[in-house]
Amino acid sequence: MGIFSNDLMVEWTCYERVSGLLRALIALPQAGVPATLRVTVDGAEIHAAPAVPKSDGRVHVNFHTHLLADGEHTFGLQLTQGGRRWTARARYRVCNDGGVAGQVRAALRAHGVPLVFQGDCDASHYAAAQAGLVHWVDAPDAEARIAAKAADGTVTANEAELLRRFVRDGFVILDAPLPEPMVERANAALDQAIAQGYQGYRYGDSTRLEQMHVHFPAIRDIWLYPPVHRFLSLVFEAPSRPCQSLVYVFGSQQDAHQDTIHLTPFPAGMMCGVWIALEDVRPGSGELVVYPGSHRLPRVYMHQVGCAKVEGDWSEFGAKVVGRWAGLLRESGIEPVPYLARRGQILVWHENLMHAGSVRRDPSLSRRSVVTHNFAEGAIAYYDSSGDVGYIHPEPVPGAG
Repeated sequence: MGIFSNDLMVEWTCYERVSGLLRALIALPQAGVPATLRVTVDGAEIHAAPAVPKSDGRVHVNFHTHLLADGEHTFGLQLTQGGRRWTARARYRVCNDGGVAGQVRAALRAHGVPLVFQGDCDASHYAAAQAGLVHWVDAPDAEARIAAKAADGTVTANEAELLRRFVRDGFVILDAPLPEPMVERANAALDQAIAQGYQGYRYGDSTRLEQMHVHFPAIRDIWLYPPVHRFLSLVFEAPSRPCQSLVYVFGSQQDAHQDTIHLTPFPAGMMCGVWIALEDVRPGSGELVVYPGSHRLPRVYMHQVGCAKVEGDWSEFGAKVVGRWAGLLRESGIEPVPYLARRGQILVWHENLMHAGSVRRDPSLSRRSVVTHNFAEGAIAYYDSSGDVGYIHPEPVPGAG
């Protein structure tokens, strides 16, 4: 397995093993010259069309690997431009395991979703397939299902109560906080990141530090924390896999929003956010606020509000998407509730819960926290706001089962 590029410059979004969406980013050999693209899988032509570059000058080619059998496959690309031909190929092991993957595969096939497509990932690709798929926590009989799980021993009495709160409010605080030694190590890692100017961070900014788990073991331990993934596996009815980490020194001051549009799962319901306090949250620090019950509001997607994918400028997004969220909250009458977390407390929220970072009334007060986003094993992960392909950690979380 591996990448066997001949003479076409291609960047692939993963190596050796793939689940969900695979993307190839093709650099056009001759800028501004029309090109045609031919895509093969295991030698069979799947897609042939004009090559349409994005604003980065590259052609984005996406593969729904759920539509392939698990096992090894060879993906071929051939670009013809200006009378010349360039080729590349890569071999991957496709691994789309479990019940969610089977549900995804059946829905994609039933609704004619293509194996290969160019351009952006978008919720409209899955709209028809999504229509008949309602995740159990969003179903009218969710309470009865929790009672049945408790009766047959699938969940403990305590887990059943946590699930009831999650279904009712769209969020829940787990009973046990993050162990203090893990909190201490995470704070030490954050101190180191600040001192190093990680990702250009300047002390005092509301900027988030992205993907620290890749470089700092203490954050990775939180990213993979088994008790969190145990609870998420109950929500998903499938193993939970982490996607990304965001670490904050100060409050984000972010407008009220749903994560659904940023870290988008198919099927809907297969993503959850987790917010872990690294210190006691003080009033005026830009504390997190949540809107209880707002996960029942309609999910908002880019195509529904006629918003172009974000490529650095968020102004249209602010007007069309943030404006739509604000309207939904006004119409619902749901009021925000500040979350004054204690050090180590773990909050889990439904993908569609409205939440925000309040204004930092006292800019000197920090609000250290770690946020992770997690998907069900077998789901498709993408970013509807940007059109990018998402990432799901390929390995099971040790101790989460």
